[in-house]
Amino acid sequence: MLSIRTFQIALVLSSITALLWLANFRASFDPTFANSNSRVNTATSDSLRIDTPEAKQVGPLRRRRVAVGTVFPHHEEVYGAFAWTIANVLDSEKHVGPNSVHIYAEQTDFISLMKQLGQLPESMFRPAGKEELIAAVRSTTLFPDDPGAMIDLVALATCEIDLPQLGPDLLQAWDARPADKKFMLVCGAHNGADPSWQQKHSVEWAKRGAFRLLVISDHVVKFFKTQLDQWADSKDPVERLSFYEYVKVNAFYPVSDFVNFPLPDKSGGSRVPCTGLLQGGFETYRRDYNRIFLDLIRLLREDPRAWGYQWSDAERMYLPDSDAPNPPFVLHLLGWSRERLDIPQELERVVVKDVDFNMRDFYTLVQSMDIVIPGFSIQGGYLTQQASSTVHTALENRIPILATRTMLEAYPHIAGIASIFRPASLSEMEAIGLLRGAKINSENPDVDFSEVGSPASTGSQKCVGPLEFCQDVRAMLEHGWRRNRTEWDRHLQDVWKKNERLIGEILRDL
Repeated sequence: MLSIRTFQIALVLSSITALLWLANFRASFDPTFANSNSRVNTATSDSLRIDTPEAKQVGPLRRRRVAVGTVFPHHEEVYGAFAWTIANVLDSEKHVGPNSVHIYAEQTDFISLMKQLGQLPESMFRPAGKEELIAAVRSTTLFPDDPGAMIDLVALATCEIDLPQLGPDLLQAWDARPADKKFMLVCGAHNGADPSWQQKHSVEWAKRGAFRLLVISDHVVKFFKTQLDQWADSKDPVERLSFYEYVKVNAFYPVSDFVNFPLPDKSGGSRVPCTGLLQGGFETYRRDYNRIFLDLIRLLREDPRAWGYQWSDAERMYLPDSDAPNPPFVLHLLGWSRERLDIPQELERVVVKDVDFNMRDFYTLVQSMDIVIPGFSIQGGYLTQQASSTVHTALENRIPILATRTMLEAYPHIAGIASIFRPASLSEMEAIGLLRGAKINSENPDVDFSEVGSPASTGSQKCVGPLEFCQDVRAMLEHGWRRNRTEWDRHLQDVWKKNERLIGEILRDL
């Protein structure tokens, strides 16, 4: 016979088991109850949602003498923002003791702009060059206010170039130090498709447990983690004993603070988007220029007035229509000529090439845009193994970027007001056309978008296609493309806080 007390205990345990089962049951069917970490937020009315756990930043900083260096004359928008963020974290830490961050690199136009904006003080810079950086890393008298202190964190801006050129000398310097003076090497990787530097130049650092990778988007984190895991699980004992599974890979979002640029006031502008930006080198294997041109021609033929144009038989091209209900839409190609890129004659007054800008004029033009169009091609790898500067250019200049679900999963820090979510079944130009109230027919004759309602038109709410597609299109139109300064402030603060949490982890060797 069970005693009364035993029976009561059994009853309580049964009740707890039932409650746990009910919680799991609800979590599996109720999206509001379940953990939604695996989903990307696409609601443009929300602020940034980066589904990562809060960093457990406990204990003192282990790294407080930082050197940021490169021999590559590019990617300054990455290492400039990185140095700025490190300085902010060191300034915010209480009782951290003497600390510093110094840049050993050529002062480019972008770095000069950051200096003018007050983000990088002159005292942060040291002479550029390989010899200067190596000498600083070897020095035991570099910090008069901190006798005996040495650089304890070296950040290389571009692994693909810097690690082959600087890695051997840095490794000698690391080996020559006593055990309590070892430094950590943080390496900025940009393109997973470039294997020339990866194993050959990283293996000795991985063996020493003194190496971590820094990339600028989440999908590149996944790419490198997969690569490192494959090496770690290799049947080759040389690879397997290189301890690649312990190399940390993190995403740092290189977004500078351009609030003092100053930003233009767009509150009194057109109610429809009138300018779109396609930014990057003119390379058709990286961006779908020709597809976008053909798409735009098709849509202009269908409803030229909604785009602000009329056809000219005499000139064989579309010309601005002064009687159109809204100003004409202009597509800006901002970049540099790496290959010949011809604009179709029909679009010579619609598409503008912007080249040979100095840095301040470049950002002035970017900030005047309404929408950024990524236009990524499959071959470019911008959604699989490398990140695009277009993303952080759009963010820091507060221009919403037209993005699909796939892009939001690759760059989750643009989810929310920083992006205009479009279903992938709707092309970039079709999405902009709907935002302008244009008649839009799909390239597929079985799918007709022409009846989709738009804030800029008085059409009906009909939509041909799956229910989810129709809901996504209407959500895009409801949220629109305009953002206010408060929304941008909130979103960028979230991005910067995420970066600062990461820097806190790096400085603590977490």
